[in-house]
Amino acid sequence: MRKILAIAWNDIVIEFSDRATLIFFLVLPVIFTAVVGVGLRSAYTAPDPNADNRYPVPVVDEDRSALSAQFVELLSNSAVMRPVAYEREEAARVYEEDNLAGLLVIPSGFGERLLAGEAADLALRQPSNDTRALAVGEAISAAGSRLSTAALIAQSSVAEAERLRPFADAAARAAYFQQGYQMALEFLEQPPATVEVTRSAQAQVVTDLGSSMDQASAGQLVTWVLITLVGAAELFVNERLGGTLRRLLVTPTRKATVLTGKIGGRLAMGLVQMLLLVVIGATVFGVNWGRSVPALAIMLLAFGLAAVALGTLVGTIAKTRGQASGLTTMISMVGAALGGAWWPLEITPPAYQTAVKALPTTWAMTGLKDVIVAGQGVSGILPEAGILVGFAALFLALGIWRFKYE
Repeated sequence: MRKILAIAWNDIVIEFSDRATLIFFLVLPVIFTAVVGVGLRSAYTAPDPNADNRYPVPVVDEDRSALSAQFVELLSNSAVMRPVAYEREEAARVYEEDNLAGLLVIPSGFGERLLAGEAADLALRQPSNDTRALAVGEAISAAGSRLSTAALIAQSSVAEAERLRPFADAAARAAYFQQGYQMALEFLEQPPATVEVTRSAQAQVVTDLGSSMDQASAGQLVTWVLITLVGAAELFVNERLGGTLRRLLVTPTRKATVLTGKIGGRLAMGLVQMLLLVVIGATVFGVNWGRSVPALAIMLLAFGLAAVALGTLVGTIAKTRGQASGLTTMISMVGAALGGAWWPLEITPPAYQTAVKALPTTWAMTGLKDVIVAGQGVSGILPEAGILVGFAALFLALGIWRFKYE
């Protein structure tokens, strides 16, 4: 045991003799946790049910007629846009400064043209290559079509009534038109068919993803600790090429002792790094890592074993220092990203969630979030921890089988 501890401690001292190691060990993980947590905040913020999330659109009513006011009212009932009244100059300024989805001008004579059965053109200004503009344009077109259709129906009704019996005066004719116009609008408000969307009772709905900092703290822990532990590959390649392992075997030290010391030293580094990131996540970022300390300890140890065993296996595959470094970075980054360390797996398709269960990072993130978000105890995380230990056993068996001391 004394030899194992001596080998492990020597490797740790050598690793931290370069101060740049601290940057990847602690500084960058903390910075990335803050950046990712803030970046994901909008995705984790529940929308305000009372907020008006429609696109604001400045509207300049230069006609100021009853029909133009009716048109603005129709627009205000849109589910897409929210008309805001402005004078022309102010509307142009707001449109440019706020990068809005449109600017609508209702020209003079708008109401008269509708009453005459003529086409009433609108001046709509919109940004190019903007999906918001398409939705706003459709909403304005739909409201304009409804208004002009109602006016045409009312005009036809007035003409037919006048053919049967002339109106007493212009006021009676206007009143009849207004009545027909309102009836037509009310009729057009009722669509001939409706579509009702319902959700199957079997549909899975994610109701609690935790917070953005929960995701960032757990995800960056998995990402950066993976780099540290898979980095065991670089340790083994360096010592094999430098002949250190060969010289150790000249001493009265068994191969198993040497290998255990090397792996144990790297695992100890990873566990210390995880502990520091957990403490910082809890105290600085407000992540509730302490819901179940035993469950958390089991998950961290299981993840550490799987990751350092993976590093041991990679160390038997890489032939040069450059290969070991490249494989460490690639495996760590790709595995973390695909396994849900950079974004919540709950937002991905079910087929994707099934496929990435082949990765140890997926089970690590699932288990850690079960502790942080769901408040699971030891019994709740044993499946994830057990699978990680299984990965560790597989990787370590393959690594020892392939391991060469020279």
